[in-house]
Amino acid sequence: MAGILEQQNSLLSRVEEVLSENQRLRLQFQELTEREALFRQIAENVREVFFVISAKTDEILYISPTYEKVWGRSCQSLYEEPQSWLFAIHPEDSFKALATIETQFRTGDDFEEEYRIIRPDESICWVRVRAFPVRDVMGKVNRFVGIAEDITNRRESEEALRKSEEQFRLTFEMAPIGMAISSLKGKFRRVNQALCDALGYTQEELLGVSFAEISHPEDWEAHRNLEQLLIQGKETDFQIEKRFIAKDGRIVDTLLKVLVVHDSDGKPLHFNNQIVDITERKSMEKQLRHDALHDALTGLPNRALFMDRLEQQLKKSQNNESYLFAVLFLDLDRFKVVNDSVGHLVGDKLLIEIARRLEKSIAPTDTVARLGGDEFTILLENIASKSEATLVAESIYQTLTFPFHIDGYELFSTASIGIALSSVGYDKPEDILRDADVTMYSAKEQGKARYEVFDNSLRDRALLRLEIETDLRRALERKEFEVYYQPITSLKLGILSGFEALVRWNHPTKGRIQPGDFIPICEETGLIVPLSNWLLKEACQTTRSWQLKYPEHPAIRMSINLSAHQFRESQLIQEVESVLQETGLSGKCLKLEITESTLIDNLDTVTEIILHLREKEIQFSIDDFGTGYSSLSYLHRFPVDTIKIDRSFVSQMQAEENSAIVKAIVTLAHMLNMDVIAEGIETTAQLAQLRLLQCEYGQGFFFSKPLNKAQAEALIASSPKWETVK
Repeated sequence: MAGILEQQNSLLSRVEEVLSENQRLRLQFQELTEREALFRQIAENVREVFFVISAKTDEILYISPTYEKVWGRSCQSLYEEPQSWLFAIHPEDSFKALATIETQFRTGDDFEEEYRIIRPDESICWVRVRAFPVRDVMGKVNRFVGIAEDITNRRESEEALRKSEEQFRLTFEMAPIGMAISSLKGKFRRVNQALCDALGYTQEELLGVSFAEISHPEDWEAHRNLEQLLIQGKETDFQIEKRFIAKDGRIVDTLLKVLVVHDSDGKPLHFNNQIVDITERKSMEKQLRHDALHDALTGLPNRALFMDRLEQQLKKSQNNESYLFAVLFLDLDRFKVVNDSVGHLVGDKLLIEIARRLEKSIAPTDTVARLGGDEFTILLENIASKSEATLVAESIYQTLTFPFHIDGYELFSTASIGIALSSVGYDKPEDILRDADVTMYSAKEQGKARYEVFDNSLRDRALLRLEIETDLRRALERKEFEVYYQPITSLKLGILSGFEALVRWNHPTKGRIQPGDFIPICEETGLIVPLSNWLLKEACQTTRSWQLKYPEHPAIRMSINLSAHQFRESQLIQEVESVLQETGLSGKCLKLEITESTLIDNLDTVTEIILHLREKEIQFSIDDFGTGYSSLSYLHRFPVDTIKIDRSFVSQMQAEENSAIVKAIVTLAHMLNMDVIAEGIETTAQLAQLRLLQCEYGQGFFFSKPLNKAQAEALIASSPKWETVK
């Protein structure tokens, strides 16, 4: 019995132990369940993926729901296919993942890896996986617990930064402009090849110096002051033109742009510098400025630069009454003959040589300029008196007396010079230049190769000349011109043989204006062409009307002067033929007069025109013979019918020398089957001498002054008729 009780007690004791153990296990299970629930709650509410992997089978024991967001796959699919997480790894990264499993999983070491995942939609996701081993009571690794973090944004940012840094490096190194990173004290930290090439240094050499050491001394202070503003935060960048000293000593002009770089706290770190070599551009700008202010042919200052310097001199004279300067306006005499005879290329070379001689004729402080064509101006600064200006003019004449040897030609040149002094009192620089120009023309009118000093009477003459030119342009349409006719008499028969048509101007307010006052202006302005065309038509029409009215008289011939300008007009032949056809005048009743200079200046063209018009039986005469080139040797080359001896020879026939000249002209003309007209006959003695020389025709006050149309017609009416002449 005692034994049974003992067994019962033992059994009860065991039951109590079992119950106590069950209670403890229930508490432990409850505690584990609560911890697991807490773990799941934490794992499911963070953005990282938590996972538990068996170290033996590589199976996923647990994966947090974030997996579905990162991998794009369901957690259930991973449990069903434990190895599917490996298949999602990018092929280029899978080898690394498998190697980790074969090493760390087997050795039980914690690990960290980054690799790419390919989602079902083929998008790429970067993850960072960190895992730690969990050991049992025996210390053996039976599982790994880890975190997988989506680092796609970080990797993309890092890649963008890497590319940006690589792009910056490439841009910096390969930039066609100079690039440099410099310290806040100006030392070079990094330079590119373009900067080295521009300055002639190697990169090692530049990294051993500072901006201050290679900057032009005049530019460094301004550069450094602007950098200080960047350091102080008053500016973020600046751009300036700056000069550097290259290794070989050259001056290198640059455009420098500087940007300050700050750290994350806003503290200045260094400067980024862009350095553009603009040496060539600056050189071109300098050349353009030079070209804009200098004559392209001679290299002398041009009008713009001359006027600027003249204005400075004028200001000095206005501020100081005793300050005196002068302007010389110089025009070469007969320069056109050089161009026409030996060509413009030689003419240009002559201008260059003249420019060099003019430069040697003045002081270094003075200015000689070319205004254009064959016109030069000289500015004499701070002279003592008028005589100093005239001495320079005389020096110019002296230097021009020596011949110029150009391309095998020996050439000579003279000049007409006008001098204007600041003492006259001027407000504007163009006024003194105008007066010097006016004075030059006056010197040219007085016979060329001379100088003249301005006085107020020259300005008055110039104004009158301008008024006449202005009025001339309307005189034709207002019918202010009138034709006068000077009789030409047969010296053998003593009867009227024809007339020379002369133009006269009846100004509405100034009255009769002498031809010498307006014909030269017409020549200069080109108005001579329409005026001569009008005269041709008017004279031909009048001549034909007289022929029809007085048929019983000898046929009246009309002589009309042609201007050199008309021979430059392509319509001259058509103009003459049209007038003859319109008026009905026969060509044999028309004689056209031309000067020696017109023939010589363009011999071939003029000769061709004369030959063409002679087919209409038109005759030609050389007017004022002996006053131009005065050469009898070339007379046979001219296809003309008549020579007119200038009045200057006729008026002085009592002198043996002039008498011999007249005789020579008449004799040679007759040998060439030409007749002769003597101009300016005023005395019986002159008439007698000319008759002895067998001069055919004459005109002058001895016979008649120029007559108006009515007076000329009256003379015709009173002249002998054909039967009387016969």
